[in-house]
Amino acid sequence: MRNIISLVFIIFSLQTQAQVVSDALRYSLLEVGGTARSVGVGGAIGALGADYSTLSTNPAGLATFRRGEFVLTPTIYNTKTVSLLERGEGNAPNTESIANFGFNNIGVVLNNRPARSSWKTFNLGIGYNRLASFNQEFVLEGKSQGSIVDRFAEVANDGIYDEFEVKLADDVVAIYNDDNGTPNDDSDDFYTNDFQDAGTSPDYQLNREQFVKTKGSYGEMVIAVAGNYDEKLMVGATLGIPFINYSEEKTYKESELEGVDDVTYFNNLTFRETVETSGTGVNLKIGAIYRINQMFRAGVAIHTPTAFKLDDNFDTELTYDYTDGNGNSKTTATSPDGNFKYKLKTPWRVMGNVAVLINRKGFISADVEYVDYSVAAFNLTSNSSSSDDKDYEVDLNREIGKQYQSALNIRLGGEYALNKLRFRAGYTISGTPYADTDITNNTYSLGFGVREKKFYLDLAYKYAAYTEGYVPYILSDPKLEQFTTNEVSKSQFLMTVGFKF
Repeated sequence: MRNIISLVFIIFSLQTQAQVVSDALRYSLLEVGGTARSVGVGGAIGALGADYSTLSTNPAGLATFRRGEFVLTPTIYNTKTVSLLERGEGNAPNTESIANFGFNNIGVVLNNRPARSSWKTFNLGIGYNRLASFNQEFVLEGKSQGSIVDRFAEVANDGIYDEFEVKLADDVVAIYNDDNGTPNDDSDDFYTNDFQDAGTSPDYQLNREQFVKTKGSYGEMVIAVAGNYDEKLMVGATLGIPFINYSEEKTYKESELEGVDDVTYFNNLTFRETVETSGTGVNLKIGAIYRINQMFRAGVAIHTPTAFKLDDNFDTELTYDYTDGNGNSKTTATSPDGNFKYKLKTPWRVMGNVAVLINRKGFISADVEYVDYSVAAFNLTSNSSSSDDKDYEVDLNREIGKQYQSALNIRLGGEYALNKLRFRAGYTISGTPYADTDITNNTYSLGFGVREKKFYLDLAYKYAAYTEGYVPYILSDPKLEQFTTNEVSKSQFLMTVGFKF
């Protein structure tokens, strides 16, 4: 993976029908989320507890609830992406924004106080926490040299004749057999295309455009229990049942420049691809908080890997328009509906928490989380006995180990209490998962709340900005790819309403 100056660097592959390393990362990266109170302090809530968010971070925090509670957090996300096609000259950036409404969490805490026992509370929590949002739209647009058809020919000449790229290109005559070419080792055919034709100008340029839209979320149903021993030690455990819904739609277009005929035969093409991923998993979180004294608290939590069972549905379509000696021809080929079932194991997570309580005026807190993204692993043969799937699984997991690394995520936050009012601020430093860079991603947050005896209302705002790399298709020579820079900014507004009983 090529290094760029960025906070986050992600390469998406064209290969709709195959798992890629970025899929493992997508389901391993978790956002600063939860209630508005938690987001307002940057997610640094682990040692404090008494917040529903802790069921998905340090479940020992559940033990600090003194009463039963119902909590609901509606939220609005907004993602803005500014895309620039770096290949070619004079291309202008393109800006797209997408907003969506959802719920960050909904749940209930049931409080139990055993009589005449050193266990002061024994609490149960049930509900839902949203851990990531996948909603984004962007458009790459500009003029440059090269064509996606070069990829189709490369794959074909490597002896791969799949139904989602090469067969479509062959059916619409975007690639064709060249009797004068040199056969590869696996086939008697050598495929070429209009862009490699002798009559094509070596300096040709094409108009190109791709619209990309991703949707979905990573949510988790939680069932947690926790106990408070003698007001000193809090322990808890959460059974997490995460579920993923992800969809991706891409429409890629190329056409000759107006009034220019640099490419023999070719007029334009459109390549469409869609993929939908759904699945569920299971994990376990255990945690403890120790109250050192009235002022200091410390905590620790461990999350097991999430074992996902995932299901991909996908299809592609290619339309190719060209003119030869027989006139104009425009043909469309559609792939069959593809389906693939597989498993994914995400990394362990270990976190430490500290908090300093400042009398009744507020607190300062910090959470540190360690995650080794390089140990995420696919199992592609759980529903397949194919030797090709096994070979690809080995190569894919090896590539995950090469491209990713361990990282520290540091969350800092504070709250100031003024009578019934609460003022909050937070800052998160997310270490890069990429092995070839040490640049971090920063998230900023602010919050405000009002506390009543049986009711509370919290508001929060979170902002993050980063840069990611994108290519619409992959070639053996990266210099010929249509590299695009995406400047992404994400904003989130949250409101939590809580009722105590």
